[in-house]
Amino acid sequence: MKQARGFTLVELMISLAIFALLLTLSYQSVNLLLDAGRQVAEPQAELQQLQRAVLLIERDMRQLAVLRPMNTSVGQRENNSISQSETLGVLLEFTRGGNPDVAWQNRESGLMRSGLQRVRYVLEDGKLLRQTWNLVDHLDTDAPVSLVLLDGVEGEPQFRFLAARGGEFKDDLPKERATLIAVEFSLKHRRFGEVTRIFTVYL
Repeated sequence: MKQARGFTLVELMISLAIFALLLTLSYQSVNLLLDAGRQVAEPQAELQQLQRAVLLIERDMRQLAVLRPMNTSVGQRENNSISQSETLGVLLEFTRGGNPDVAWQNRESGLMRSGLQRVRYVLEDGKLLRQTWNLVDHLDTDAPVSLVLLDGVEGEPQFRFLAARGGEFKDDLPKERATLIAVEFSLKHRRFGEVTRIFTVYL
C-alpha cells in the first residue's frame, strides 16, 4: 500500500508564485477596463452637459418677450426685452415668457407668479452661468439664482444677431428689437472645440 504524498515546500512556493502572477494580471486587466470606462464616461458627461446648455439657450431665445422699459431701484433701464451689458463677464440679459407658475397650490390665496422671467448669461472662471430672477422688475441688489450650464469654456462665448432687414449676423442688437429674427451663439470648448448654433426668435 502506497502512502499519500504531500506537496513539498518548493512546489508550494511555485504554486503561490503562479497564483500571485495570475492575480496581478487579473487586477491589471480589471484596472484597464475601469480606466477605459472612465475615459468613455467623461466625454459622454461633457457632451450631455453641452447638449443641455444648448437646449436651454434655445428655449430662452424662443421665449424672448418685447416689453416696456424695466423699472429698477435707480429708475428705468433702456430696454426690458433683450440687452447687451458692458459689465465684465455678462454676455446677454433679457426677459422671457413661459415661466411656469410653480406656486399652483397657492392660487386660491392669489399668490400666482408672473409668467415672465428675467435671465442673464454670465461667464465666470470658464463656466457659463444662467442667472434668473422671478421678478422682472427686481432690485439691483437682489441676488439671482445661478445655474452652471457648461464648464470647460475657453475664451468668451459670443451672441450675434440677425435682423429681419439685415442679410448677415451682427455683433450688436438691432435698434428695434421686434426686427430680431435669429440669434447665433458660439463658444470654444476645451474638448469639443468651436461650437456654433443658430436659434430662431419668435417676437
